[in-house]
Amino acid sequence: DGMATVKVPFSSFQMVRGPRLVPNGPPLDVSNGLYQIGMTMSKFALGVNTTELENFRPGYFELQIKEIGFYQNVNVNEVVKEEAESQAQATVSTSAVVAPDTLTKEEVAKRRPLPLKVMLPILKLFFSEKANRRKSALNILQQKRNMTRTQAILFGIKSRQKSIGLIPSIMKTMTIVSVDVARITFFTLVKVCIFTPLKLVRRTIHTVKKALGMNVKTKEGR
Repeated sequence: DGMATVKVPFSSFQMVRGPRLVPNGPPLDVSNGLYQIGMTMSKFALGVNTTELENFRPGYFELQIKEIGFYQNVNVNEVVKEEAESQAQATVSTSAVVAPDTLTKEEVAKRRPLPLKVMLPILKLFFSEKANRRKSALNILQQKRNMTRTQAILFGIKSRQKSIGLIPSIMKTMTIVSVDVARITFFTLVKVCIFTPLKLVRRTIHTVKKALGMNVKTKEGR
């Protein structure tokens, strides 16, 4: 346990597509600088063929990184040799390696505070990716195809009918419409109960400052 320094020479970087190694791929070119560094946790071993790791355990994990930097004046051949030796040793002692404890999604859900357990389903309902995609699709149908909201809903029923049938399509569309109505109602209440009073307070302060002869900043259109 604890922090450890890991040195990886640029010559060790290899081109990949997903977990697959690209044979004879071009070496990493750093002549124009580096602009982004990413890290990925994968259950597949890096290689030409897709091979799943035997001791991989799904779940949440934590990786603490103190800093990422560059180093110099290091014999690259020695570093590569050390890497090869450490990989060989890790391969030999794989059976002796004790995987760190990880939490499953169910365990994480149980450990969440009660307020978060209550709020998460509501937040997922109102801020889900599916809801955003439906909103984007509706905007496209209305702007590009000049459809009304009713026509867009009927178009959705007809499109789903081909794959799941008429009745399930109608039921699913009704569920989607109900969720969208709930979202609109929620955001309207937030706007009326929070943003509108804030605007009113701001205008009141602006009026009071103006009446007292204080300097008041105003936005001027250009």
